[in-house]
Amino acid sequence: MNVKKRTTPIKLLQTEALLQRLTPPNHPKRPLIEKDFRKRKAGYQGEKAVDYHVSFLTDKKYMIFSDIRLPLAPDYFQIDSLLVTPCYSLLIEIKNIAGILTIDPEFNQLSQYYKGVETGYPDPIVQATRQKLFLQKWFFNNKLPCPPIEFLVAFSNPATILKMAPGHKRIPPYDKMIHAQNIVSEISKLNTGFTREVTDLKKVKRLLLNQHQPPNPKILSTYQLTEADLTKGVQCERCSRIMIRKVGTWLCPNCSHLSRTAHLKAIEDYFLLIEPTITNQKLRDFLQLSSAKTAAEILKSLPLTKSGSTKGTIYTKQLT
Repeated sequence: MNVKKRTTPIKLLQTEALLQRLTPPNHPKRPLIEKDFRKRKAGYQGEKAVDYHVSFLTDKKYMIFSDIRLPLAPDYFQIDSLLVTPCYSLLIEIKNIAGILTIDPEFNQLSQYYKGVETGYPDPIVQATRQKLFLQKWFFNNKLPCPPIEFLVAFSNPATILKMAPGHKRIPPYDKMIHAQNIVSEISKLNTGFTREVTDLKKVKRLLLNQHQPPNPKILSTYQLTEADLTKGVQCERCSRIMIRKVGTWLCPNCSHLSRTAHLKAIEDYFLLIEPTITNQKLRDFLQLSSAKTAAEILKSLPLTKSGSTKGTIYTKQLT
């Protein structure tokens, strides 16, 4: 049962919005941001590929939490996919890396050979082991019986070739590195090995959902950018040029496209790139609007939390 479904990662949405508004077009940071966008998009596609295989676990004894982020002082830890059953819990670390992958346990390193280029990555088993320790501590901190916790490192690309470095065999824990299509069979093995019920599913479900905290990264700070690096205004849905307001609608002076809702994407860009709160004045500045009345009407129509009154009213978008 999919208890917490996966949504598009906020960093992916932020990076996409940043690329659409970054100015000038030849900004020196654009190549780096484009590279990160491709990486984040591939990661999300890999996660969705794993979700497909996990979706076959329809029995009510399975609770699936996708992309869950939990508190562990002084910070948080994030798990790509967490499977909770009455008898054990399984965390799945998802990787979408193409080519020939060679794991070297001696140096705790994963090497990728792809299109004639060799690239090194941290050992994903070390990463998954660390997540396991964090999850154990989370159970302890919440005064819950800690079930057996297992992990898998699932590679979502079926064409990826997994190899051990010369002189090393695929022994535990490196037998936990698998292709995603083998997830269900690995879970069947766990079902055979763990039969004693130790987890109160309802209680764990409630705590996991209540404690999940969506990230809110500051994307401009990540790339050492400011609002001055952004194109403001309502962008045309067809040609991306800046539109002008004309009696309840938006008009693109470049392609003559008309839209009554083009401002919604611009406001979403503001929340992704600037901050989760907005005022009438900030809305007018970002949309390049001159009318405070029009801005007030737009804000009133949005599903935002309102605080304060008159000119000091602040509107907040809730994180999901």
